[in-house]
Amino acid sequence: MESTHRFPPKGWLLPAVPIVLFGCSPTVRVTTPEPVKIHVHMNVVVTEKESAHAPPVSPQVAERRRLRSGEIQGLKNAGIVGEDRDGYLAVVHPPADPAYKQYAERVVQDENRDRLQLYMAQSKLQGKPLEEIQEAYARSWSRRAFPGEYVQEPDGTWIRK
Repeated sequence: MESTHRFPPKGWLLPAVPIVLFGCSPTVRVTTPEPVKIHVHMNVVVTEKESAHAPPVSPQVAERRRLRSGEIQGLKNAGIVGEDRDGYLAVVHPPADPAYKQYAERVVQDENRDRLQLYMAQSKLQGKPLEEIQEAYARSWSRRAFPGEYVQEPDGTWIRK
């Protein structure tokens, strides 16, 4: 006589998986009798490379330019100042109000004084003529101008970018 029972019984595999996977796993201790100690010794030496050619632009110049950037952008947005072909700011359309005109001229004068210091330092550092540095910066300022701002063409004409 043939038996109808099979070994293993049908459907036994699914309930047996957790027992096989988790019931027989070894216990691993992750604690140590003493705390783990790591000794790290570092020696950091900070040096400043001094250039015999030229000192970098002073931090004061960079800070003044940073603080002035909002004023310059406002004057550019108003169409009062623009970037000239020599790498400096210029008053393109002076305001009618004398106080506002004086303010714009002062901002332009202060920025141009600091740009000259930047250009002279770069000229000495790179060993290039000042005029070459000014031309490179003029191209850079012109490229970075936003649409609607004034830039001076090489022939001296002013255009809105």
